[in-house]
Amino acid sequence: MGLGIAIAVDGRTDTDLAQATTVEVLERMGETTTYRIRYPTDISQGDLPRLIDSRLGPGSELSILVPVLGTTHCLVKGPLHGQQLHLQHGGAGSWLEALGSDTSVIMDRQTQTSVWADVTDSDVVFSILGNYGYTPDVQSTSAGHYEDKHTLVQRDSDLRFVRRLAQRNGFLFWVTCDALGTETAHFKRPPLDGEAAATLVINLESPTIQTLDLTWDVERPTSVTGKHLDLSTKEQLDGDVATSPQTVLGSQSLQAITGDTRSVHLFAPVDDAGDLQARGAGLLVEADWFIQATCQTSLESLGGLVRAHTVVEVRGAGSRHSGKYFVAAVRHTIDSTAHKMDVTLVRNGWGR
Repeated sequence: MGLGIAIAVDGRTDTDLAQATTVEVLERMGETTTYRIRYPTDISQGDLPRLIDSRLGPGSELSILVPVLGTTHCLVKGPLHGQQLHLQHGGAGSWLEALGSDTSVIMDRQTQTSVWADVTDSDVVFSILGNYGYTPDVQSTSAGHYEDKHTLVQRDSDLRFVRRLAQRNGFLFWVTCDALGTETAHFKRPPLDGEAAATLVINLESPTIQTLDLTWDVERPTSVTGKHLDLSTKEQLDGDVATSPQTVLGSQSLQAITGDTRSVHLFAPVDDAGDLQARGAGLLVEADWFIQATCQTSLESLGGLVRAHTVVEVRGAGSRHSGKYFVAAVRHTIDSTAHKMDVTLVRNGWGR
């Protein structure tokens, strides 16, 4: 019995490589998506053919494709960069796992030394992404870096540098791919607006999850105080941020729930108020996720996929904890019996 998926090598579907025993794809918020594919490895003509298969060697680019209701979805596309091997005497019971990641790992292969002047952070990211053939999905930023003040210096790989800029602004950076192989690089705040991409139901008719584990912790800042001196004009830069800039996934925000002032002072070497406020907003975005939940569903029970960086709706968790959540991570585990999805959710509010 097959896995019900397709695996492509360098853009071409390969039916032999789809004969794996298990496939695992891990998507995480603002991180590189990884995959592992396990194959049985038996002795044939005195050798272990999978171990020398060039399709599973360095430089091979694999795509994992899942059909859902007549539409093909690409879980991940990227280079294979490792193997894990288990051998048993006689061959039977031996296996090989092919390990890979999405193509953002290519951005981490070389350290770059660059000086960026008279640009914003988003300008820099847009320029860097142009070197990798991605379709850019870049949200504009206000932080400026100027020749007559302080330039932006890069002494790191493009991937780590872009992620550092993302964190400064309260953004995420991740790469997605469609079924045709077109890759999009996203540099923006968590997309919280719009309709939910899936509905997770518990305690009601037609449940799609059987358990939901949830924790919350409100001991975190809800505002930022930031003051700095412009070294050129000697004027004070105001970087105060009164509240998180994110859309609230619920009827009450963290600030409304706590009902008091929970501030943190931000120290950062900047040249303008836009940069200081961007960093303050980034700090609050990171602190905003005071609710975390985990659950498991399957392609069969849900009738669709759950993907990281999307919004889902939870029903049946009571008036406080039912509502929209942001998907922080999904571990897809696919074998001959099911396509299971272990889901991590985060939320920055409660109530419907």
